[in-house]
Amino acid sequence: MDDLICRRENVLLFIPNLIGYVRVILLFASWIFFNNPVLFLCFYTASVLLDGLDGIVARQLNQTSAFGAWLDVATDNLGRGMLWTLLYKWGYFISAVEWMVFVCTHSLGAHWKSTQSNPPSWVQLVMAKGFKTPAGAFAICGLHGLPVWLYGMNKHMWSPFMSHHLQLGVTGILVSGRALCMGVEVWFITSHIKDLLADHEQKRPLSNTEPMMEDTD
Repeated sequence: MDDLICRRENVLLFIPNLIGYVRVILLFASWIFFNNPVLFLCFYTASVLLDGLDGIVARQLNQTSAFGAWLDVATDNLGRGMLWTLLYKWGYFISAVEWMVFVCTHSLGAHWKSTQSNPPSWVQLVMAKGFKTPAGAFAICGLHGLPVWLYGMNKHMWSPFMSHHLQLGVTGILVSGRALCMGVEVWFITSHIKDLLADHEQKRPLSNTEPMMEDTD
């Protein structure tokens, strides 16, 4: 029992997970300074940059863990959800979809990116090589970049550097990427629901009439 508790404590204190805790603190700070664009972007960007660092550290130190993978994605969702819900009343919908997908993918374990389901070709194109394809990068840019970009537009941060039409052009590109990502998310949710229903059918006991029919044969 003591060894089990010790191992759990060790996982919680893995360097990548400590970085994850710092990311959560930075997101909390960005929430506090939401109406201060400079401080908000500093804290939020620092959290995003650490997102890339924790994965590198985990592989270098051989400190990968299921908890670390969960914490990483949960923190991503927390940050984007904060942005969406503070920017727009309807932003809750996008955040809710992302959390639903998190539930679906988490049930598949650490290898959810290489799910054994049979997704349509366009989903495979996005998810191939762990999203490291042009289509995957386009979707991920929309996923992470759109809420930050919209925050900047809302706070008039981009106006000194580019025209309104150019801002709308960038917005259109990011919206397209987010729409592609949303399509993949909807596929994951519907696929998960189908799996749940199929699992229910497999476990459903035979009705009372079915054994009687078998006996009469």
